[in-house]
Amino acid sequence: MDKLILFIFLLHGVWCEYWPISLPEKIEALSGSCVTINCTFTINNTNDKDLTDSAAGVWYKDGTDLSKNVVFNSSRTNLYFKGEIIGKLKRKDCTTIFYNVTSNYSGQFFFRIEGNGELKYTYPQKSALIDVIASPSNPTVQMFKDQMEFEVHEEVLEWSSMCLRCSAKTLCSSSPPTLTWSSTNTLHLNENSTLQLDQQNQTEIISDLNFTATHLQHGVTFICTITYQIQQRNTTAQNNITLRVLYAPKNTSVSVFPSNSVLEGNSVTLICSSDGNPAVFNYTWYRENEGQLEELQTGSNLTFNVTDRMHTGRYYCQAKNKHGNQNTSVLLDIQYAPKISLFSCNRTNVTVCLCEAHGNPSPKVKWFLSGRPVSNSTNTFISEERLNSTDLRSFISLHQSLTNTDTLQCVTINTHSNDSEKIQLFCSPQETSTFSV
Repeated sequence: MDKLILFIFLLHGVWCEYWPISLPEKIEALSGSCVTINCTFTINNTNDKDLTDSAAGVWYKDGTDLSKNVVFNSSRTNLYFKGEIIGKLKRKDCTTIFYNVTSNYSGQFFFRIEGNGELKYTYPQKSALIDVIASPSNPTVQMFKDQMEFEVHEEVLEWSSMCLRCSAKTLCSSSPPTLTWSSTNTLHLNENSTLQLDQQNQTEIISDLNFTATHLQHGVTFICTITYQIQQRNTTAQNNITLRVLYAPKNTSVSVFPSNSVLEGNSVTLICSSDGNPAVFNYTWYRENEGQLEELQTGSNLTFNVTDRMHTGRYYCQAKNKHGNQNTSVLLDIQYAPKISLFSCNRTNVTVCLCEAHGNPSPKVKWFLSGRPVSNSTNTFISEERLNSTDLRSFISLHQSLTNTDTLQCVTINTHSNDSEKIQLFCSPQETSTFSV
């Protein structure tokens, strides 16, 4: 009886000695693709002689019962799971790949080594969990500003050096996955992809998108897509980030209602608008006066009654937020009906008359002799001199006999109205008007 107890004790001691094995805790696998289990194991030094090239690797699923849990044996070809051990068992590398995985592959996997002699050992203390998924997990998107990681919801200042990083653990597939960037507007994207090992010694694919932040990227969503080719079809997953850029006012403009050309006596409204982040908090209006800017008021709208044609001129709007300001201007054109400011004649052998008118738009001048329109002829010569954009001077020379009843009329016209004056041509020397040219 004592010998039996001692035998049982020694046997218990052998089975309680666990040999270490290295396995990943969890592995994701795409349905229809492959899955790789990175695996290394150890054995007692006394068993090294039994670990030869003929050794076999065995995988159990959801238990370690040899009669019902074995799904793979490298020495057999007719088992349930198709795969191969791609590591060298003699070097204690049991890395294994399974092909064409389905949802049935999900579960806990245990390893067993079978060598010569007494080297038959199952590693029950550690297993790898395989999780078969229908589509890849979304990639991770990070934001870096000036090489420092930034929270994705934070705002960045315009002209900052930006890097958007997309990363994903690579899953087993017939061809490596790809990462691509796209955006919600048309931007030229300069991306750079690399492969590297993460802290868990798993291969990770990384794509960096580098650019300088401008107002054009504010509110733009950048989308990173990972693509796997599984059995002649593409399987994808996405993640995105929306950039929020702080910038000084841009695209500042002034609208005029009813229009830039306003009839004297009417009211006009100038409206200033601008794009900034944060929004513009102050609009200031100025008017150019003799080369100096005269401040008028604050606010996005400027409304006034045009009571004086001197309101003509350039008006400036300054838009401001905490990141800067921007100016823009508009030319206001006050229009008015024409008016004759000078009408006179000088009679010698030839009667020469002058009519000067001003208006906006610039007026035209017409001549009438005793009610009949006059144009250039052998007896009549008409010339004009434009003094500026609103003033016109017209001359008429009459080489003909005049009677006591002859009158000369100057009529000025623009799009808003007209004005006229008439003069009696046959008058005594004392009544003759004179002018100098």
